Amino acid sequence: MTAYILRLFSGIGAFLIGMRLISSSLTGIAGGKIEELFKKLGNNKLAAVGVGVGSAAVLQSSSATTVILLGLVNAGIVSLFQATCIIMGANIGTTVTALIISFNSLPIAEIFAFTAFIGAMIFMAAKKEKIKTAGWVLAALGLIFIGLDVIRANALSLKESTTFVSLFQNLSSPLLLIMIGVVFTSVIQSSSAVTGIVLTLAQLGIMPVTGTFYVIMGSNVGSCATAMLAAMGGSANMKRTALIHLAFNMIGVLIFLPFVVAFGEKTVEALSFFGVASLVAYFHIVFNLVTTLILLPFVKAIADFSESVIPDVPRAKRTGNGVR
Repeated sequence: MTAYILRLFSGIGAFLIGMRLISSSLTGIAGGKIEELFKKLGNNKLAAVGVGVGSAAVLQSSSATTVILLGLVNAGIVSLFQATCIIMGANIGTTVTALIISFNSLPIAEIFAFTAFIGAMIFMAAKKEKIKTAGWVLAALGLIFIGLDVIRANALSLKESTTFVSLFQNLSSPLLLIMIGVVFTSVIQSSSAVTGIVLTLAQLGIMPVTGTFYVIMGSNVGSCATAMLAAMGGSANMKRTALIHLAFNMIGVLIFLPFVVAFGEKTVEALSFFGVASLVAYFHIVFNLVTTLILLPFVKAIADFSESVIPDVPRAKRTGNGVR
C-alpha cells in the first residue's frame, strides 16, 4: 500500500509540474500582450469579462492573471471597476483547464500524453526562443496527462484498500470538504490541479461526485491565496483587488452551498449520462459562470465595498512624518 501511495504522490508531482510549466511558459509568451489588452479596456463590463476569460484560458491560471492585474492596478493603469470585471472573467477562463483534464477519460488522453515527447523533441531541436517555448508548452501538456495517468493507475490499485477508500467516502461534511479545498489549493496554488485530482478520484468511485463539488468550491476560495500574498505590503488598490477576488469566490460558495446540499445528489443522478469526469468539470464551469452572471450587475457596488473596507492610507502616515 505504501508503494502505491508514494507513486500516487509522484503522479501528483508530475501533474503539478506540468501545470506550473504550462502556466509560466504561456505567461512568458502572452503576458505582455495581455497587459496591453488590460490597458486598452474602457468601462465596458462584457469586454473586460471577455478579456479576463481569454487571459486566464491562455495563461491556464486565474492566479497568474490576477497577479498581472495587481501590478496594473497598482500603477493606476486599470481601475477597480475594470479589475472586478476582469477577475470575474478570469475565474471562468481558468475552468478551461478542468475541461481539458476531463478528456483523460477519453481515448485521446494517450495522444495528449504523447505531446510530452513531441514537445521535448521540439525544445531540443529548436534554436529560436519562441519555438523552444512552444516545445515547453507541449511537453508540459503531456506531463499533465502522464501525471493523471499515474494518479489513476495507483488510485485504482489503492481502491482495493478499504482504509483508503473509506477515508474519502466518509468525508461527508460539506464544510470539512470545502476547507480541504481551501487549504490544498492554497498550498499548491492551483484550483485546476485540485479539480483534476478529485475528478480522477470520482471517476474511480473513490470519492462521491457531490464531495468533489464541495472541494471545488473550496479550491476557488483557496486560489485567492496567491493574490492575497502578492498584495501584502502593496498599495490600497492592490489590496482591494485581492479582496474583490476573495469576495467573488466566497459569495459563489454562499450561493452554491445550499443548492448542492439540498439537490446535489439528485442533480448528479439526473445528469449521470454526462459521465463523472464531465460532471465535475461542468460544475467548475457553472460555479464560476453563474456567480459572474449574478454579480456582474453589482460590479460598481463591489468596487465601492472594497474601498470602504480598505480606505486610502493618509499621505503623512505613508511617508512616516509622524503626523497623527
